[in-house]
Amino acid sequence: MSRKVQNVLKLIPLLFLMVVGRLMTAVGKPESFMRFMARKINAPKEKRRAFANYAPTSHDVFVATFAKSGTNWMMQITQQIAYYGAAEFKHIHDLVPWPDLALVRIEARLDDPTISQRSPTGLRIIKTHFERDYVPFDEQAKYISVIRDPKEVIVSSYYFAKGVFDPMGVTYDFEQWLTLALQPEDFPFGDWAVHTASWWASRREPNVFVITYNELKQNLAENVPKIANFMDVSLTAEQLDSVVERSSFAWMKAHESQFKPPMPPQRGNKEVPLMMRSGKIGQSSELLSAAQQAEVDQLFRARLKELNSDFPYDELF
Repeated sequence: MSRKVQNVLKLIPLLFLMVVGRLMTAVGKPESFMRFMARKINAPKEKRRAFANYAPTSHDVFVATFAKSGTNWMMQITQQIAYYGAAEFKHIHDLVPWPDLALVRIEARLDDPTISQRSPTGLRIIKTHFERDYVPFDEQAKYISVIRDPKEVIVSSYYFAKGVFDPMGVTYDFEQWLTLALQPEDFPFGDWAVHTASWWASRREPNVFVITYNELKQNLAENVPKIANFMDVSLTAEQLDSVVERSSFAWMKAHESQFKPPMPPQRGNKEVPLMMRSGKIGQSSELLSAAQQAEVDQLFRARLKELNSDFPYDELF
């Protein structure tokens, strides 16, 4: 079966979901549709299918972040490091596979060896939002995870998801989104605590690098050399400056079309959701009241405890 035919066939379940989403929104039940989506997207069998039979190699650098936690940012940092600060692309996913995404076409494929062959360092970046249990692990490959305050994730994901679901006819307000987020099994982007606990527990392994979004934001220039060193890439001072510049919020915002999300078919001239709104930290109060922030903290503090994670939630967030 040709790839073109495969891409057409992918549209069938996607179009079905769009119809269901519109119908459920029309009868006043958008949350029910979102719960349905969450259960489907985050089903273990769906996650296992993404990397089925794939064996990582020394060419692979996995960027394994929870959604809306600096994924594109870390992809850009690592992609630029892999190209000594000179990576050029029309879209980041021309070079970076995203096996998680089954319903929309991604240009870069996991089974394409030419991506690493074209890279001057021989490294290929792979994007995933999965927790460690669903990412193929090998000591030859490298794994990077960015952890962001879940309160900020909820706010950022709300704006992003509206840009995805509104064109599909699925509309909802922030209170409805927060309700889903406070019930992780119903949250379309998954369980923040499970993802965080899984990668945090691996942080001391030599081929795993874990950093918080706040650390990265507070001193990008200091952390880029650490990431390059982790990737076993030596950068000259000029190359380092280029990586830092191209990974800045200002540069990425000016080139936002190169990082826009893959989108399902849409009617009319709809704008794609913003990948980078403000590039700031500590902005969850924009939509969350003090009481709601405390509720989010209480939930995820308890969830981490249930998972026997020693992630220092109160110290960091």
